[in-house]
Amino acid sequence: MIDTAEVSPIKRALDTEDLYLRFWQGHYGINQRATDVLVYAGESSGGNQGLWCSMKICCTVLLVACFTAVSFPQVPFLKKKDKDSHEPDMVVETLRSGSAAQRNQLATELGIMAPNSSSPTAKSNAQCVNFEHVDERRVRLGTDSDNAVIIAESSECDSTYIIVFGREQKSEWRHLPTLRLATRVQPPEISFAELIQPGISEIVVHREITRDTGSAQQENFVVLKLLHDRLVPVLDTVERLELTMPDRPENDADNLEQSQQSTFRQIKGDPKSGASTRILEREEFKERKTNFTRYRLWIWDPDMERFRSSPDDGSQLTQSPAPKKTAAQSVGGAGAAQPKQN
Repeated sequence: MIDTAEVSPIKRALDTEDLYLRFWQGHYGINQRATDVLVYAGESSGGNQGLWCSMKICCTVLLVACFTAVSFPQVPFLKKKDKDSHEPDMVVETLRSGSAAQRNQLATELGIMAPNSSSPTAKSNAQCVNFEHVDERRVRLGTDSDNAVIIAESSECDSTYIIVFGREQKSEWRHLPTLRLATRVQPPEISFAELIQPGISEIVVHREITRDTGSAQQENFVVLKLLHDRLVPVLDTVERLELTMPDRPENDADNLEQSQQSTFRQIKGDPKSGASTRILEREEFKERKTNFTRYRLWIWDPDMERFRSSPDDGSQLTQSPAPKKTAAQSVGGAGAAQPKQN
């Protein structure tokens, strides 16, 4: 028989070891038979504590190996990162020439969705995967990071997508927002301009289609700014409007036609005062034989984080010398930074 004084420490060790073994069995699926063999070997050792210590060391080594194999892949920084899926260069390549499965997966991850055909305002679950043009531009849309902007045009989806990525210093690219603009007859004109702060660009959109029916066609001028990792329209106003409606409800044959056409010009603020760029709008309105012109001055409001308008007499156009090319002075015109064509 085994002496009581000798069994007691062995028994206590076995009880403790049993708790550890049960823990690893429950959490990591260690085979019950394997652990039984280890425990039985320890119990049958009798007074041979040296043999039991050797078995205990072997058991510990096996447990450590199991812990390493199971736990290390779950450690975030040891995981293999899929860098290519959200790298802007790889995104452009996939959208241009990737397989249907790759483009479908990427569209799901980046929120590139086709509009809902039954209700344009309703959320769609259909991915847009076919594009005629995919362009990329590296710009700074904020003060703390670099940005990559991908512009993808799809006539099949009647859409133009603005896909934005951000990267802080020595960090990986991460996807920020994806914004869809409606495209029917022609895609909107998209460019970049520093309107508020030197070195920081805004996305300028001309001729965004907001209404297209038999009696009304409307296109808007929009300025998009990256605020809190979201693209926010900080200026959104009518650029072109063609409206046809009955002059009198009882006589549909007599139609009234109205048209509005606006042009937008940058007026640089004084660099010494730190004033931001102002945008002067010239609106020409026509209704039958009535024509008139009016001006609005759009000024950046830092508290509201929006451009706000006020009436203007247009005198600032006559005070400054006329440019050689008007388009070069228009907001987001030929003088603004354009996406590179590939």
